[in-house]
Amino acid sequence: MVFDEDSRLARRIRKGDRQAFEALLGKYERPIYSFIYHFFREHPLCEDLTQETFLRVYRFIGSFRPNEKMSTWLYSIAKNLCIDELRRRKKGTGVDIDSVDPELLVVDGKDGGDPQLAAIDAEQGEIIRALILKLPEKYRTCIILFYFNELTYEEISEIMKISLSNTKILLFRGKRMILELMRKETCGKV
Repeated sequence: MVFDEDSRLARRIRKGDRQAFEALLGKYERPIYSFIYHFFREHPLCEDLTQETFLRVYRFIGSFRPNEKMSTWLYSIAKNLCIDELRRRKKGTGVDIDSVDPELLVVDGKDGGDPQLAAIDAEQGEIIRALILKLPEKYRTCIILFYFNELTYEEISEIMKISLSNTKILLFRGKRMILELMRKETCGKV
C-alpha cells in the first residue's frame, strides 16, 4: 500500500537515510512540479519552488504524521509556497497572465488529428488558463488541484484544510466564475 510505503520512507528520512529521501523525491518531484507549473508557467521559478518544497519536507519531516498521506502533506507545502509567491508578486507587479502556455490546456483533446480543431482546442485552453489565473486564490487552487492534478474532493479538502462540502462549493463557484469571465470576455470582443 502506498500509504504504508510513504510512512516507511518518512521514518527512514527522519533517521537520516538519504536513499529514502531520494526515493521520495523520485516519486513526487514531477507531480509537485506540475502542480506549481499550473500556477506560474515559469520553468526556473517552478524548479525553485519545487526544490523549496522538498527542502521543507527534509527540514520538517518530523512534523509529518504517519496517519497522513504524504502526497497531501507535499501538496500543502507546495500550495503554501505558491500562495506566498503570489502574494509577493501582488505587492510588486502582479501575476503575469500573459505567460500562458496554450498547450497546457487542451479542452477536449479529441481532435482526430485535425490541425484546425487542435488549434481551436489550444486557443480555448489558453483562454481558460488565463481566466483561471484571474480567479481568487482559493478558487484557483481548488480548480488546479481537481482538474490538472486530478485529486479527489477528499484530498483537496485535506490539502486546503477545508470541509468536503466547502471543496465542492469552491469548485462549483470557481467554474461559475470562469463562465462569467468567459461571458464578459466574449461580450467585450463583439
